[in-house]
Amino acid sequence: MKKTKGIGKLSSRTWGSILLFGLIGQIAWVVENMYFSRFMQNEITRAPYATTLLVAFSAVFATVSTLIGGALCDRTGKRKVFICWGYVLWGFTIAAFSLVPMKPEPDKVLPMVILVVAMDCIMSVIGSISNDASYNTWVTDVTNTANRARVDTILAVIPLFAMAIVFGGFDSMTNSTATVESWQKFFVIMGIMPTVGGFVGLFLMRDKKGIKPNKTNSFFNDFTYSLRPSTIKQNKMLYVCLSGYMIASIGYQVYINYLFNIVEGTLKIKNYIIPVGIIMVLAAVISVVLSVIMDKKGKRNFYYPTIIAGVIGCIVIWSAKFFVDKNPMAETALLIIGGTLAIGVNLVMAGLFTASYRDYIPSGKEGLFQGCRIVMYVLVPMIIGPIIAQAIISFANRGVESQDIVYPMELFLGCAAVLLLCFIPSYYLRDEDAKHHEMLINELTESK
Repeated sequence: MKKTKGIGKLSSRTWGSILLFGLIGQIAWVVENMYFSRFMQNEITRAPYATTLLVAFSAVFATVSTLIGGALCDRTGKRKVFICWGYVLWGFTIAAFSLVPMKPEPDKVLPMVILVVAMDCIMSVIGSISNDASYNTWVTDVTNTANRARVDTILAVIPLFAMAIVFGGFDSMTNSTATVESWQKFFVIMGIMPTVGGFVGLFLMRDKKGIKPNKTNSFFNDFTYSLRPSTIKQNKMLYVCLSGYMIASIGYQVYINYLFNIVEGTLKIKNYIIPVGIIMVLAAVISVVLSVIMDKKGKRNFYYPTIIAGVIGCIVIWSAKFFVDKNPMAETALLIIGGTLAIGVNLVMAGLFTASYRDYIPSGKEGLFQGCRIVMYVLVPMIIGPIIAQAIISFANRGVESQDIVYPMELFLGCAAVLLLCFIPSYYLRDEDAKHHEMLINELTESK
């Protein structure tokens, strides 16, 4: 392999934009993915159907919006305007949740479920156009195969920092003892962040030079481009990459929407900020170190060990159930060990599969291929994952009233079972991805 020194270097302005919009966008998605679910479970109803509807409908609207946003990015040749102004509006939709009535009477529960789901869908539309479509297209523009594993792993780590900010600074506003007023303050504060970030980005971010509008095809053709059988056939390896992280994301969605209530309620760990903080730091450090090695050495030898580590991590977390009310120290230790493996593996898989996916995107089609990414990373996982979770929760709580439901540790076993399927795309990717990476590195070196 030729030396890669210099060809993967990014400017400070580019890194600043990556980190700014990555962090603030993930703060918004942490609120959407974890705290909206907690809000639904704690303030509206604990019945799992409500969380399933919330996640599934949000995924559908996010997918359609990303398809539209990706097409707009390529047709206009612009990314910054959709990112910055989208973030500004995104913040307002989050703050609007402060107006939702809480603790409804039994006959008002279903209308409130519908209201929260509808508001979440509006928030997802704006967030998906600005973040999932426009921001991810921009990241593809400004990166190359010599830095993508590092950038994509950092982007996968950023949600942990976002979670740390939200969790460490504002979680007390949303826990089981939270008041209506504290929830309202929480949503307003979380809404201010994307809005301010969007205004800052207007001065910081720059679109890559040389991008021209591409209106060769109709908008409908651009909208459906990445979902056509002919496109899939022409770009088989790209979709194999996407399928790998899709499977990992399905496993992640089995437990993530219930994670806070599992730690606080099922495991009965009241002072959970410290162990969760340790998990975040360890998972982030390990995944970033591995991503640097992947960029230098290639990804071939990381696929199988990563999957095995994820399965082991889920089993370790599950085993903590046997120490509840018996040995808090052992219970916490298992949570930290298993959580570091499970969360860390999800981050490393983003570096493995997403970076490879970007390498296979044809030049000039960066925006059009964001649609298939959101279908396989968001729509499918956020429908299938919660359905699996609902089945596990319902089975574990047979005959229990909705207000008494306990979210079972078996959700982690469900995730482990799903992760085993990642061996299938990994088998096809290991050798082919190594060859493709080598080819792109050589092209970059020769053109330098």
